[in-house]
Amino acid sequence: MMIPETIDAARSGDTGAFALIVEQYRQSVFRICIRILGDSDEAEDAVQETFVRAWQSLKGYDPHYSIATWLRTIACRLCYDVLRRRTRRRQYEQDACRQGSMDSGNPESLRMSRELESLFRKAASGLSPMQRTVFVLAEIEQLPSDEVRRITGWSAAQIKSNLYIARKKVRKTIEEEL
Repeated sequence: MMIPETIDAARSGDTGAFALIVEQYRQSVFRICIRILGDSDEAEDAVQETFVRAWQSLKGYDPHYSIATWLRTIACRLCYDVLRRRTRRRQYEQDACRQGSMDSGNPESLRMSRELESLFRKAASGLSPMQRTVFVLAEIEQLPSDEVRRITGWSAAQIKSNLYIARKKVRKTIEEEL
């Protein structure tokens, strides 16, 4: 967890303190972006843009909220915008999604992780941007519903209905594959 002094120093313009925030939260922001976007290049761009926007609006950060929640909010909204643009342009997801942080020395475990990731990509490709965002935050990241609501800015009813539909679609895809 970040110490408040580091956040205060960053809010005062200390780039070194902000670098510590980036270092601590970069991996978790990337994990959310890669899972929502499904493309490592787009996810990397979203991570960088997340921290650029965070730096630009750091003075407006409300310390009553977790810095992690604030960064996730920025990242999710960026990813949601990317997905909406992608949908408008009718682009399809790329199949080459590799999660750089797979840390397993066991080849069988690594193979299973890749198969699960591939299955998730296939299941998630059938979800709308809103369903996918809610599914990643609630099911993959296992965030509580109130935090998902804060991050997305959507109502509890929107989250509940989109999560229900997403679970149903993912379950159907997985059952068809197995």
